[in-house]
Parts: sequence; structure tokens; C-alpha cells
Amino acid sequence: MNVPRKSPEYPPGFVPLRELAVLRSPASWALLVPSTTYTVLDAAEQAKVDLAEVKEDEPESRSPQPPTVAATEVVPARRRTRGRHIHVFAQEALEQASANLQTADRYQQKHAKALLEQAAANDGYRELPRIHPALKKLKEAHSSLGNLREPIQKLTIDLTLAAAMRAKDFRVRPILLTGEPGVGKTQFALQLAEILGVPMQKWSAGSAQANFQLTGGDSAWRSARPGMIFDMLAKGSSATPVLVLDEVDKIGDDGRYPVTPVLLDLLDTETACAFQDAFLRMPFDASRIICVLTANDVDAVPPALLSRVEVFDIRAPDPEQRLQIILAEAQRLQRATGRRIELDIHAADALAERSDLDLRKTHRLVQDAFATAMASGKLIAVPMMPKRVGAQSIGFVAGSRSNAGN
Repeated sequence: MNVPRKSPEYPPGFVPLRELAVLRSPASWALLVPSTTYTVLDAAEQAKVDLAEVKEDEPESRSPQPPTVAATEVVPARRRTRGRHIHVFAQEALEQASANLQTADRYQQKHAKALLEQAAANDGYRELPRIHPALKKLKEAHSSLGNLREPIQKLTIDLTLAAAMRAKDFRVRPILLTGEPGVGKTQFALQLAEILGVPMQKWSAGSAQANFQLTGGDSAWRSARPGMIFDMLAKGSSATPVLVLDEVDKIGDDGRYPVTPVLLDLLDTETACAFQDAFLRMPFDASRIICVLTANDVDAVPPALLSRVEVFDIRAPDPEQRLQIILAEAQRLQRATGRRIELDIHAADALAERSDLDLRKTHRLVQDAFATAMASGKLIAVPMMPKRVGAQSIGFVAGSRSNAGN
């Protein structure tokens, strides 16, 4: 640069900025910088040139490899985002299932392709529940669902163990709830799904006598579709939905499409890891599904199923336990609607004493009272008490028969 490094009109040790100014204007030339500035800049430029020459002389083996660096940066990030997720649907299996659809008719293809796209969401991963908040809610349920304390305690143990293990080891052992109708078996499953923040689906053995409802039907049949298990995991975001297998004591014996072997595969961890959908002809991981089985008569449950579950006999709740269940239902309605409607405590006490009403009917009475209070703008819900059904004689009374004879 042909810039005077020093001029008599400037103070000693300073020189004009000139070409170093961002704006090349005479006004900027009046700015002064230390006289060593140019020396430092020249040295920096020379060092940059020397470094470029050294890099050109280095062998190719010592040159940086961008792909390796990129891989090192990406892989850890993926592990962090999948920390509480399970790979339920493998990409290769989904691609093969899509190829298998070529032999299906267009109606089947339309339905199944949409389901495969849903299964591929989030790269086939599904999330696990947040365990610590669930444990806190289970503790609350332990006091409000008195007749269900034993299965709740068992679930607490399973979740406590899961919290200390790796995500891929998450499991909740299947349970079988037995007892009279209306003692709260299905309500327990609903409560569990709400506590875990996962969806719940119910399959009734009493009305399903073939396995293709669970596993999907053969695509050779025009009405065939993928099974409930695949559908539930594909459409949801959870790896642990609650599946209620209701009334397993009523499983039919269909030699062509037996249900029991399918349930055994689902309840066994090793086989559930590669559960097969017959329609799509693909495996997927169903081993984290939380299975709650119910039965009215434990003696009628297939012995093979009993060997894979933990059995709990659920008794009808006593009045004190019924009151806690009634109040818990009122609180659930408050959370669901955002309304601060309270249950009339005297009516709640009276309803708790009605042991002739099963829990299904009791829940409906509380819900009806809550809805009535909402519609009328009231803050107190009062359940309407049905009349007690007493023992009634059937046929003619003695006096009527004698009068008729006369």
C-alpha cells in the first residue's frame, strides 16, 4: 500500500486511517490509528497466505472429512430426541407392506395406504408415558379407588421399576381383573389410561369370535382390513395404549380363526416384539401395549391365558369406598369440563349407601347430575336417586285367585 505511514501534521505514533476506512471519503481520512496497525495487518495477511500453502502441500489422508464430521454431529442429537420413544414400525417392514398391497383391490389399498402413512409418522417411533407424574396420580387413585388398591399397587411397582431402566426395557405386565359385573373393572382401565395420558381401546371377547379383528384379515377377502392392534399403534402417538380385553371368559372356540393363540402372542413379550398383522403381512413391536383383561368367571378363562397374567379378584366397594369413587368421578368431570361444579355432599352420601346400584349406574347418575347443573347454570350438582327395586311376587295373589273363582 502506498500510504504514508507517518506525517509531520499527525501526533507521534499515529497515522491516518485512509484505505482502512469502510467509507472511502475524505472525512474518514481524518481518523487516526496507531502506527503499528498496518504492521499487524500485513503480518496477518502473510500468515493467511502461508497457511493456505501448507494446506495445499498436505496429503489427502490428513485433509478433513466432512461426511465423518457430519455423522458425528447428527447421531447424538437423534439419540436425545428418541430418549423416551420406541421404534414400533421399521421402515423396511412398512415398505414391504406397501409392496404387498399391490395384490389388494383398490378399496383395500385406499384404506391400508393411509394407515401405513400414519404408521410411518415420526419415523415409526412412538412415545412412552411420563412415569413420575403417573406415579403421583396412581398414589392419589390408591386412596380414591379403594376396591382396586391391589392392582394399583402392582402397577406402581411396575412403573417404579420402569423408571429406573432404559426406555427399551419399559414393560407393564398384563393383569386380569375378575369379579361381578359393575364392580369397576373397566373403569379401572379408563382411569389407568387417563393417569398415563394414553388412549384406551376395548375389545370384547363375548362379541368377537374370530382373531382377524385383532390381527387383520386375509387380503383375499374383499372386506378384510388391518387388525385393531396395528390400527391402534399406527393412528396414535403412544407406544403404550391401554387395551382392554373384555370378558375373556367368553372366548369362543373357533377352530378356523382361534382367538386364544393371538392373545398369547400379544401377552408374551418375545412374540409381541414381532407381532404380525395378517392383512399387511408385516411385523411390528406391540410389546409395550398395556393389556387389562376382565372376566366375570375366572374358572372359564382359558388356562393358557391365566399363566400369562396376574389375577386380581375385585370385590364390590363398600359405602366408604363408593363415596370416594363418586367424589373422584365428580373431580374428573370438573377437570374435563373446566367447570367448578360441586357435588351435593348429602346426595353423594345417600348415593354411596345404595349398594343395589352398580358402579356403571352410579357413574351415570353423577354424570347426569353434573350435566343438569351445567345446563341450569347451578354450581351444585344433585344426583337423582332411583327407587329401590324390592322383591316382587309374580303371578296372582291369593285373594285375586279366590275372587276370580267366585
